Amino acid sequence: MTKAMCLGGAQSKEVRHTSKIRSALKNNASFLLIAMMFIAGSVLATSFNIPVKSVMGNYSYDVLVILVVMELFTNLWAETGIMQLLAIKIAEMSKGKKRLCLALFGGMMFLISSCLNNITAVLMILPIVMVLLKTLEVDRRYVSVFFATILALSNLGGAASPIGDFPAIIIMTSGITNFVSYLTHAFPLFALTSVFVIAIWSKCVKKENDDGAIRKLAITNLKSQYKNINIRFDVLKWLALVFVGMFVAWIVVPQNVLPPEVIAVLGYVVAMVICSAKKIKVHQSMDMKSVLTIASFLFFAQVISQSGILNLVANYLQSNIENPKLLVMAIMLITSAVAGIFSAGPAAAAMMPIIVQICNGPLGAHADWIAVAYAAAICAGSSMFMWSATAGFILSGKVNGAKLAEEDGNVINWGVGQYFKYGFVNYAIQISVALVAMAIIL
Repeated sequence: MTKAMCLGGAQSKEVRHTSKIRSALKNNASFLLIAMMFIAGSVLATSFNIPVKSVMGNYSYDVLVILVVMELFTNLWAETGIMQLLAIKIAEMSKGKKRLCLALFGGMMFLISSCLNNITAVLMILPIVMVLLKTLEVDRRYVSVFFATILALSNLGGAASPIGDFPAIIIMTSGITNFVSYLTHAFPLFALTSVFVIAIWSKCVKKENDDGAIRKLAITNLKSQYKNINIRFDVLKWLALVFVGMFVAWIVVPQNVLPPEVIAVLGYVVAMVICSAKKIKVHQSMDMKSVLTIASFLFFAQVISQSGILNLVANYLQSNIENPKLLVMAIMLITSAVAGIFSAGPAAAAMMPIIVQICNGPLGAHADWIAVAYAAAICAGSSMFMWSATAGFILSGKVNGAKLAEEDGNVINWGVGQYFKYGFVNYAIQISVALVAMAIIL
């Protein structure tokens, strides 16, 4: 008996030890990834006799600067309270109807993500969404459909403008297209794709057959929780003016005269002066893990670029696929697969040299559309799995932390497994629209 108890105690200690290791790996997975990318890049550079100093000499610092500055600028927007006001107005417009909630909040996510950082955009509207969903009678299926739509639309919004997300910033600073061309080509395509995504997922939501009393209660509860919100319109109008000024500068001023990252920094400095003058205390924090992760991707991608491997791939594709349309589509499918498996960051950084080489070759006349096709492929791939999306795990953590429950009281979990089949549908919708569009346009 004593021996059995000792064995049981030993097994219990072993289980706890294993659980601690798993928990430590899970909590530090992002740091391990950063270390692995830098180590792999350094080993590869040494193997190909590429000086690390040469790699850093061609490093895309401009991408990191724009990414950091725009996230900090987003913090200024958040302090005005405008996003919370918009979310409450949308909740009122939906009248608690689940299909309409899906469509309106999805549309809002697309528009916000096209101007602001994806992660910040998600975090801005989630508190209002959670209050609403907790009051409404929701089930696992609706939660899965709702947040699968939100995740896909955050990706689409990020790709719709040159400053929406990391891949779009990479493309804008690559030189294959300019601010205006990217915006005018990309926004209509991704807006159309968003309509398809919302329409398809809305069909999966059943219409309500009740009198609407619960829905009215949900909206009343939401409004009561946010009734004391103070909208700083006096600050908002100046921030909007600065933001418009940044847009105009990106459009009008040539990159070789005033680079986009310098415009971003100048705009942010002016915005901070305005907030200081208006006595707004802004907690300017950001997730450095995301910055370091992207920095490691850019380092590894630059090593790959200087190794000549991607040039060989580009030459192989161009020599074996003569039809320009088929060549672009092949690159789109390869890029989307890389983005899905490894996430949007490394896909955007690693595949960009191939796109640049192709745009400098026989397909140079279609460079603007090729840039959009490339963005569409990354966007589709980033919607394939939970880990592929910029805001994927953050959104999952917030949903699970909210402890949404069904009528029977069971808590609804939403993570990698629950998103799996929805992710493939999101991918199929996005890549299909993009391929058809390129087949027609090119």
